[in-house]
Amino acid sequence: MKRPADLLCAAVLVAGLAACGDEPEREPLPSGIVMHVDQTRLERKTRNVFVRVENNTKSPLTITGFVLSSPRFDRVTWQGDESMEPGQQADLEFTMPPGRCGDGVDASVRLTYRTGDSDERESVGRADDPFKAIGLLLDRDCARKTLAEAADLEVGTPQVEGTGPTSVLRVPITLTPTGKRDDVRFGGFESTPLFRQAGDSPVDVDEPISSEQPTRIVMSVVPARCDPHALAEDKVGRLFGMRVLAPGLPDNSWFYLPLDGDQQKAFYAYFRATCGV
Repeated sequence: MKRPADLLCAAVLVAGLAACGDEPEREPLPSGIVMHVDQTRLERKTRNVFVRVENNTKSPLTITGFVLSSPRFDRVTWQGDESMEPGQQADLEFTMPPGRCGDGVDASVRLTYRTGDSDERESVGRADDPFKAIGLLLDRDCARKTLAEAADLEVGTPQVEGTGPTSVLRVPITLTPTGKRDDVRFGGFESTPLFRQAGDSPVDVDEPISSEQPTRIVMSVVPARCDPHALAEDKVGRLFGMRVLAPGLPDNSWFYLPLDGDQQKAFYAYFRATCGV
């Protein structure tokens, strides 16, 4: 008498699909292999992220590939050859695909690896988001996508108003309606470590985005501090959060205002001229 498993394999073969024996064995991850998804602060204006693998076992570990899955982005495949001794860790870098709206990250990793002199094997494990950096990146994608459904965003040329320490840098922004939805609203801008929003800049607002004509907004900023170290050590000083309000979005949804190279240079030039550094 055939076993149920044999009957199942026969049915699969009749259907023209791969034989049961072709499915790779998925062992549980050995105790001590821990995985995280993360992004460093220096990479916040990019989509460069990584899976960090910690080898807390007593054997050398070699990673040759992984498949990263999440409901919030398309599947990511990585191949390489990364070895680590017991107690070491490795960051396996990749470019994050565009994110979808949702909650958390809920990342699963199918890891291909060897421990010590073992044959290559595959295991599936979870990867947490310890500092919520990946969740925030995906939330920014969601906010940007939501705004794009309602309006096309155009950032104009920054202009300096006034002279000396009392001058203000103003950035014109135009939101041209797409006609696809009329329930998205503008929530204001956020400051950065290098620049703060000026008194007349919209910060905590709730303004409808017109579905019939362009909405024009001006972001106005001044230096948050005036010392050479602030400029020399700056990494995120031009990453201005732009808040988006819409049904289904968390209350504090935002994304980075997109600035091209010339626009970014204008901020630094203004800082130097105003602060005299």
